[in-house]
Amino acid sequence: MARVVVAGAGSAAWGAVQGLRQAGFAGEVVLVGQEPHPPYERPPLSKRYLLGELGETDLHLPPPAASLLSGQEVVEVEPDRHRVRLGSGAVLEYGQLLLATGARPRRLQGQDGLYLRTLEDAGRLRGLLEAGRALEVVGAGFIGCEVAAAWRRRNLEVRVYEALAQPLLRVLGPKLGAWLAGVHREHGVDLCLGVGELPRLGPPLLVAVGSLPNQELAQAAGIPCRDGVLCDQFGRTAAPDVFAAGDCARFWSPLFEAEVRIEHFQTAVRHGTAVGRAMAGDPRPFAEVPWFWSDQYDLNLQYVGAGLEWEEEVVRGTVGRPPFTVFFLAGGRLRAALGVNDGRTVTQARRLLEAGLEVPPDLLADRSADLKRLQRVRP
Repeated sequence: MARVVVAGAGSAAWGAVQGLRQAGFAGEVVLVGQEPHPPYERPPLSKRYLLGELGETDLHLPPPAASLLSGQEVVEVEPDRHRVRLGSGAVLEYGQLLLATGARPRRLQGQDGLYLRTLEDAGRLRGLLEAGRALEVVGAGFIGCEVAAAWRRRNLEVRVYEALAQPLLRVLGPKLGAWLAGVHREHGVDLCLGVGELPRLGPPLLVAVGSLPNQELAQAAGIPCRDGVLCDQFGRTAAPDVFAAGDCARFWSPLFEAEVRIEHFQTAVRHGTAVGRAMAGDPRPFAEVPWFWSDQYDLNLQYVGAGLEWEEEVVRGTVGRPPFTVFFLAGGRLRAALGVNDGRTVTQARRLLEAGLEVPPDLLADRSADLKRLQRVRP
């Protein structure tokens, strides 16, 4: 059957339609999405949309070349029959199925609070901001830090609780995390770190303690999952004609030689596009370096990498005096980079990672060394 069904209608689903059409697929594509909206960008929800600088239609992605069933959900997958069942009871047969079910916020037991994932969530939070309400936040990850920065831009009180010793400790490490903590405190955030047990909080309270992949649909269908729907470098799962892409997918990365699951808009779109091409008969391993950004106050943080463990940090510039970039290495090889107001260096680091080039730490640290012109350095 020349029909592709996509469970989900977010950025990965949108990217998959682009890939299918680019590779010449002319059949029917049906997106099934829970939200009443067409595919849209989520990153501005904690930034410019929250601050009222963008409206809802500004977030919409170009209309996909597909049918869109909004406000509906795939509730059952029958791989042996090549069909899915919707919450309405309707049944859709497919030739190929893409699981692009995304992720959901991790819930915090014992606390009633707001979560930030959808346009509706952001609208409720924006209402609090516009009303001038003080806010308590649990979690000093990217969403928690961005929302805290938005609150301080309006000179409103905000207190942030974090269980770890520094904000974003697992991604940035202790040195960069301590610097970021200082930035928020200098801007007036009441930042509480190393919190073992929370008091009874809110309202209003924002809970931003990470997310979980929506893998239950795949699990119920007998498709292997491990903190994400397992798939190969082309997005293929263990079930015939069933693929996975985006936040819900744990895929093999030939670039990092590891299984990875990435929860960022850019990767969701690009991974979806690559998987869509594979579904249309043009399989190319997804070998792009994940990239994302975060705007906090007058700082633009850009990160390239898959959040894998590292052993060594090399600084280009001086931490705390933007522009600067920190490179993360493992076994002497570049694994990731975080730049602050230093987009050019981050772009060059991304190209080095994608090319598999090895660069000596002293050259990474030397701001006079042009990373774009470096030749391959063999061990």
